[in-house]
Amino acid sequence: MNGKGSDFNFVKSAGAFLLASLIILGSVLTVAAAAAAPAEKADDQNTVSQSTLSTNTKEEGLFHLFSAYEVSVNNNGETKKLVVLGGTVADALKQAGIKLGENQISVPPASAKIESDTDIVVLNAKKISLTADGKTADVLLPYGKVGESLILAGIRFSQDDILSVDRNTKVDDISELSIKRVIYKNVSVTEPVPFESKKENSEEVDLGDSKLKTKGVDGEKLVTKKVKYIDGEKDSEKVIAEKVTKKPVDEVTLVGTKGAASAGGAGTFTDENGVKVSYSYKLTGSGTAYTAPAGALTASGNEVFEGGVAVNPNLIPYGSKLYIETTDGSFSYGYATAIDTGGALMDGSAIVDLFYFSLDDCYSFGRRDVNVYVL
Repeated sequence: MNGKGSDFNFVKSAGAFLLASLIILGSVLTVAAAAAAPAEKADDQNTVSQSTLSTNTKEEGLFHLFSAYEVSVNNNGETKKLVVLGGTVADALKQAGIKLGENQISVPPASAKIESDTDIVVLNAKKISLTADGKTADVLLPYGKVGESLILAGIRFSQDDILSVDRNTKVDDISELSIKRVIYKNVSVTEPVPFESKKENSEEVDLGDSKLKTKGVDGEKLVTKKVKYIDGEKDSEKVIAEKVTKKPVDEVTLVGTKGAASAGGAGTFTDENGVKVSYSYKLTGSGTAYTAPAGALTASGNEVFEGGVAVNPNLIPYGSKLYIETTDGSFSYGYATAIDTGGALMDGSAIVDLFYFSLDDCYSFGRRDVNVYVL
């Protein structure tokens, strides 16, 4: 051979010898000779690093790189240390002379690549039937608590996922296990905002009639919900934000008061006890009286009682507190509550129908003009 070839073979032999020596010593070294440096200065150019041994030649410009890693293998308390040139955990176990038993696993798993210094542990495990992601298969779980064993076995699950047993249950105590995947998604949807219905008294509309003033229109709102899915199926949802994007338009109905002799706005009156009382508005018109058996139900759902009177609810809403007396001051029914209605009230022939348990009291009152103060 010529001189160049001899130099090349010498460098290759020296590199191989040095690599073998380093592996025996259990060290991880890097030897790098700069291609442009003279061959006789190669020793000065060599450097030592954590995990790589490299050699090159000056003339051919060839570069050979070898990676070696320190590996510790713990097999039931017995520890072996070795240096490996990459590969997988299975390769390292084989180099250490360890063969996994039928009920043993390694952590990291045997298929994992070794790309850095690595600690390998061999664990005794139990075969169980695992159902997850729509599949069922036998898997090996190392002995211990279920939650920790799943992690060691490399089986993915999150804190939200639902396990069929408590995570602190011992693997010894189970033969099967299921994992239901739980995920949350924020979903935004547009929903209607219902309009409100309102009524306004109008002297332009006949008593007992009504007229639509403004048609109601629903608004819109953007609703953001946190939706929970279990194994891909929607389980529940929770509203986390709402924003009105279009305001609703209230529906307004005019309620006729023409002919009711309404005196209009607020004021005060003096009751039969001489007490001055404020009212919201006053209606003046014809009053009548009626009776019914005890326990009879009214239009508002309440049982009849003296002091409970019938009205047109378009003029006087149910539940309104009232004070009623004749216009000439000769008779006072007193304080009352609007709880009922009737035909005469709705057609405007009367503005109030006073309740009595006694038919004689009804006859005695008859029909009179009254002031109804809405408090």
